[in-house]
Amino acid sequence: MAIREWLRAAGELGVDRIALAATDGTGERQYSLALAEGDRVRLFTRLTASFQDTGTHGNIGRNGSVLEVAAIQDDGLMLRTQAGREGFVPWQSLRDDKGRVQLAYGEALTTYTSQGSTVTEHIHAMPSGSRMVTAFGAYTSGSRHREQSFIVISEAAERSEIAGRRPLGDRREIGPADILANVTRNLSRQHEKESALFMMHRAANLRRGTIRAVQAALEPMEKRAAAPEPQSELANRLQERRLIRALAERLPGLAERLRRHGDTIAQVARQAATLVERMAEIARRRRANYRAQENYWKSVSKRASRGASDKAQAQSERRSRRR
Repeated sequence: MAIREWLRAAGELGVDRIALAATDGTGERQYSLALAEGDRVRLFTRLTASFQDTGTHGNIGRNGSVLEVAAIQDDGLMLRTQAGREGFVPWQSLRDDKGRVQLAYGEALTTYTSQGSTVTEHIHAMPSGSRMVTAFGAYTSGSRHREQSFIVISEAAERSEIAGRRPLGDRREIGPADILANVTRNLSRQHEKESALFMMHRAANLRRGTIRAVQAALEPMEKRAAAPEPQSELANRLQERRLIRALAERLPGLAERLRRHGDTIAQVARQAATLVERMAEIARRRRANYRAQENYWKSVSKRASRGASDKAQAQSERRSRRR
């Protein structure tokens, strides 16, 4: 967008004539694309155009090609190649199945998109630093020019990468020489491509290491069985760890539920305590009544026994007097 404003101020780009719903080659991103005469657009598909000079139809570009917008018409775009040949492309050829135009601004391209292009001057911009660029990408981007090339990097990103590789507590100042050395290190990395022999060697090492690991794991078990000694407690320890992990995952939720229902539980507990106290009071009253009735009947029994004894004594005295 900044390049478009600079070109418009220089008189090389006209006013915006149309704004289109556009997408990239994968169809995942959607954005608004404003176009004007003089815009350079990048293609994502192979396009067939109607050439005005010969009246024929043919290919005007493919995925990654950059063309100039020569004219904007109601039914399509007039596009111009770097060789100056103009061809008309209807809107239907530019849209995907959702009606979005598969175009993007072509002033800045990725390394892989521009690897087949050649320009007079080239700018290799790395706004997020050089940590994602290897020697292969650096060579591709650094060999697109005929006359001169510029490398633009983010000083803040390079400083952050240098600080991240240093030990904790290292307070040495990061200077321009450190930044240049970091860029040099990144742009000189060459990852080795794995061959079929290397893959077979890795597979053999993996098999050999697996056998050794299995043997090392089985040896203690065989020694315990031959001793004889109790089996290893590994299974028990693993079970305990699983239980601890499960409790750690579920206890917070249980505690939260208990906190939410704490008032209800407390109220139920108070009501239960009151009910128990009332039942105890009723039991105490019944026990007192039972004791009172028991004492009453004991006193009645004593009085009855005393009366019978007195009556028997009186009868005995009367008989003795008659004699």
